[in-house]
Amino acid sequence: MLRRGLALPSWLIATTLLFVRVACAQAAPTTAPHLPAIGGVYLLATAGYGDNTQDIRGMNLAPYSAGFGLNAGFTFEFGLHLGAYFDYSLGRTTAQHYDALVGRPLDYDADTSSWSSGVRFAFDVPLHLLVLRYSVGVGVTSMTWDFGDVDASDVLYGDASNPSVGIHFAPGLALLWPHDRFVAGVGFDYLAQVNVTLPSGFLGRLFLGVKL
Repeated sequence: MLRRGLALPSWLIATTLLFVRVACAQAAPTTAPHLPAIGGVYLLATAGYGDNTQDIRGMNLAPYSAGFGLNAGFTFEFGLHLGAYFDYSLGRTTAQHYDALVGRPLDYDADTSSWSSGVRFAFDVPLHLLVLRYSVGVGVTSMTWDFGDVDASDVLYGDASNPSVGIHFAPGLALLWPHDRFVAGVGFDYLAQVNVTLPSGFLGRLFLGVKL
């Protein structure tokens, strides 16, 4: 079931609009638009926030939250981008309640965090001073979890390893501003998890790095 975490954070939307506004303000109305050179090696550090979009077996596991990472890749002059990514999310602790069929109800805290990494295939489209990057990633997510004194089997999670590991698919979108070798931008990915013990979720990011 989708949760309110599906909505993109307001800071990400505001920052994206600011990038577009700055680019439009720098446009010269009487001249042809200048398109940035997109080819080259991109080395980008990332920071951002994520949230899960589904409950897992009645639990609100939140392994994404605030995090940081690295993106690296090469864009050909015609726009094809091949790269790799690594993201670490601090996650957060969420309060849980479980009504057992037999025995007393359980109240406990679920503390989760995660890292994700993989390869990314994308296409870069120059838009005046900006570059729009459509992408899809394929990789692995590892989620570490701790339920305190509650046994995982008592809350229908006993078949999951710790950490719980699975393959994900990650469609995404980014808006980059390359200025000489400096690159900044905003974007998001949706991590669609294959392993049913891992929640899918959004990751919103700020990018900062260089293009060589």
